[in-house]
Amino acid sequence: MKPTTRRVVGALATGWLLASAFPRLDQNYMVWVAMVPLLAVTRGLSPRAAAGYGWIAGFVFFLVTISWVPDTISNFTNISPVLAKAILVLMASACAYSYALFAFALEWLAVGGVSRVLAAPVLWAILEWMRCFVVAEFPWNLLGYSQLPYLSMVQAADLGGIYLISAVIVLANAALAEGLDARLSRYERSVVAPLVLAAVCPLLLVVYGQWRLGELRDVPYAGSLRVGITQGNIAQGQKWDEAFAERIFRTYMRLTEQAADAGAQLVVWPEAALPFYIQRDLRSLELTRTARERGIDLLVGAPGLEDRDGKGFKDYNQAWLLRADGAVEGPYDKMQLVPFGEYIPLYGLFGLVSIAVESVGQLGRGSEYTIFETQPLAPVGAGGNAGAAARPGEVAGAQPAPTGNQSIVTLGAESTERRARFATLICYEGIFPAFTREFASDGADFLVNISNDAWYGDTAAAEQHLYMAAIRSIENRLPLVRSTNTGISAFVTDEGRVGPHTPLFHEDVVVETVLVRNVWSFYRVYGDVFLYLCQAALALLVWMAVRGRRAARAPLS
Repeated sequence: MKPTTRRVVGALATGWLLASAFPRLDQNYMVWVAMVPLLAVTRGLSPRAAAGYGWIAGFVFFLVTISWVPDTISNFTNISPVLAKAILVLMASACAYSYALFAFALEWLAVGGVSRVLAAPVLWAILEWMRCFVVAEFPWNLLGYSQLPYLSMVQAADLGGIYLISAVIVLANAALAEGLDARLSRYERSVVAPLVLAAVCPLLLVVYGQWRLGELRDVPYAGSLRVGITQGNIAQGQKWDEAFAERIFRTYMRLTEQAADAGAQLVVWPEAALPFYIQRDLRSLELTRTARERGIDLLVGAPGLEDRDGKGFKDYNQAWLLRADGAVEGPYDKMQLVPFGEYIPLYGLFGLVSIAVESVGQLGRGSEYTIFETQPLAPVGAGGNAGAAARPGEVAGAQPAPTGNQSIVTLGAESTERRARFATLICYEGIFPAFTREFASDGADFLVNISNDAWYGDTAAAEQHLYMAAIRSIENRLPLVRSTNTGISAFVTDEGRVGPHTPLFHEDVVVETVLVRNVWSFYRVYGDVFLYLCQAALALLVWMAVRGRRAARAPLS
C-alpha cells in the first residue's frame, strides 16, 4: 500500500471508530483505541500535511454522528433532500477544524521536541472547549460523552467536567500509539512505559468512579419532590398550525391531570409545548386555575413576545412557572440559542438562509439566569441513611401505593419549609458545561431540561442529546428532570444514572420522586480549573517547542 493511501485509510479508520462509540452504533469501548490510526499515520509529517489527515478523520466522525441533519432540514424547510445532504457535508467539513488543528499542533510541538503523549490531551481538551463558541457554538458529541453507559468511567466529570474525561481518553490513545511506534521502531525506546500508561488511564477513571459512587451511597438525602414529566408526542408539522392548537393544549392538560392523579407536586411540560403566547391567550387562565385546584406547580415551555429594549417586539423561547398558590414566576428567556434554528450567525452573511428555512428567525436572547422555586421538599425518612436504603426511583421509609402504571409515594411526615429550587435549561442549553454550571452554582437543588427533539425524527440525535444532558448531572451533582415533546424524556440521578424514561414518539406521562441531597462537586464550585491548567500547560509546551526549534536551527560550534 502506498504511504499516502495508508495514511488516508488510517484517518478514515479513526473517524469511523470514534463515531462507532456513540449512539446508535454503541461500540463505546472503541474510543479507547480509535485515535491510534490517526496518530500513527501523522507521526513525523509536516504540521500542514498532518492537519489534512486530521481533517479527514474529523470529517468522517461528524458525517456519521450528525447524519440526522439532512432529514431535519429537508423535513422542516423548503430545502430539497439533495441540498440537505450537501449541507451535512458542509457542516461536517466545518466542524472537522478541531481535528485538523489537533493534528497540526501536535506535530508542530513534536518538531520542537515536545512529547506527543503530553501534548495530545492538553490540545484536545482546549479544542473541545473551543467548540462551545467557535463555528456556530456546536459542542456536540465530545469524546467523553461516549462513556456514559460505563457509569464509573464518567464520575470524574465532577472534577474537571466532560473535558477531563475526553482528555484521559486521548491520553490513553496517545500513549498506546507511542508504545506501538516504539515497538516497531529501530531506535531504542521504552515500550513498556507508554503501554502501561495507556492501560492505567481507564483504570484510574474506574477506580475514582467506584470510590465516588460508594461515597455517594453514604450521603443522606435532604428532601424529595414528586415530579411529573409530560410527553405529548406532537408532530413538528402540527405544533404551530392553528388548526391543531386546541388539540395540543387539551393533550397536555389531560397528561397534567394524569400526573396530578399520580401524586405529582411539580408537572413539567416540554419546550414550547404551549401552542400560543401565554400572556396573550385566555386559555392561560385555565392553566393557573388547574394549578390552584389540583395543588400542583406547572412548569410550561411557551413562546413569548416581548419588547425588551424599545426596538419592537421579538419572539422569545420561554419557560414559566405557574404555582399552586396562584403566583406566576417567569419568564426565563432562553439564552443559548440554536444556530441556524433560532438565530443566524453573522446574519449579514447568512441572512439568505432564512428565505429557505421556514422556522428560522432571529429570536430574542435572554440575559438572566433564573432559578424557580417550587413546592417544599418533603423529608426522606426518619433517621438512617436514605441513600443506602433506597433503590433508584424509591424513597427510603416510604410506602408505595400503585395506581395504574405509576407508583405514588406517601411520606408520613409533613413537608419541610424550604422550597425546592431548580434551574430550567431549554433544549440546546443542556449541552454547554459552563452555562449549566452558572445555574447550578446559584443554589439549584435540581436541574430541569425541557426540549423539543421532534426535529430529529427517529435518529440517534435524541439519544445523543440525552447523553449530553445526563453528564451535566454528574458535573454538578444535581439530579435532572428531562421533559421532551417526542422523547427521550427521563429522570437522571446525581450519579448520572438514567432512571425512568420514555420511548421515542409515544404520548406518555411519568411521575417519579426526585431525591435531593447536598453533594459537593469540585466542578460546580470552582468551574473549569482543569481547562485553565490545560491552557497554562499549552503555553509552557509552546515555549518549550519554540526553544527546541531554535536550538535545532543553531549552528554547530
